[in-house]
Amino acid sequence: MTKKLITALATPFADGKIDEASFARLVEFQAANGADALLALGTTAESQLLSKAESTRLLTLCGILAGKIPLIAGIHESATGKAAEEAKRLADLGASALLAAPPAFCKCTAAGYKRHIETICQAVDIPVIPYNVPSRAGYCLDAQTIVELSDKIAAVKDACDSAEFAKQIAASVPVLCGSDERLTSYLEAGACGVISVTSNVAPLWTKSILKGERSREFELFARLTMTEVNPIAIKYFLYKAGIFRTYDVRLPLTSANADTQKTIDEFLRKFGDKIL
Repeated sequence: MTKKLITALATPFADGKIDEASFARLVEFQAANGADALLALGTTAESQLLSKAESTRLLTLCGILAGKIPLIAGIHESATGKAAEEAKRLADLGASALLAAPPAFCKCTAAGYKRHIETICQAVDIPVIPYNVPSRAGYCLDAQTIVELSDKIAAVKDACDSAEFAKQIAASVPVLCGSDERLTSYLEAGACGVISVTSNVAPLWTKSILKGERSREFELFARLTMTEVNPIAIKYFLYKAGIFRTYDVRLPLTSANADTQKTIDEFLRKFGDKIL
């Protein structure tokens, strides 16, 4: 079975605003290099730092630029009612599927989480993909709950420190790797694809890993994209690749520091032919 590459798009900024020309270059680059789907308004997009008007414009623009490429939109609302409302809004704006981040800070019970996802699924007629990301949510989803939701959800994006959670649920629900640096181990655990940060600048290289290539250089590259809080490093990569005009981020994030820039520059001197 062909493994799917879904790029978690970064959002370019210039002078404090979304840089639409840079965003167009990014989406066109993805379309030209085989991305199977695009994720807008995910973590890599700094979506929680966008205004509602900006998120609307970004998703609308992405839909226009992406053409026939499926467009997934991220939901980050912790309150179930607000999450359902956001799901409807994003579906109306043209999203073909939704990635639902786990309720954060407030956390939730396993039973509450199940009802949270069920409510989102009931609100829309498009596929819903729960996102397991303990490093941001502060907790790991309950594997049994995911199994119980398997008839309602399309897949699960898993971004853990290992592929153990993926192994527990892979027989019941499709798993999308959410950790590029662990992509090979996730594929061995049965993942059907990846929602990728690295593919912002290296979609073909990322696809080669999906096809079974093993590469220590790719693992190093993937770790470099997480040198600082995502998407700080990948935006510097995008800037160096000439896709983004700046590597600006929004507070409380800060742009790539001197050490990060130096490390990435050295990597590009050695392996830039795989990326640029």
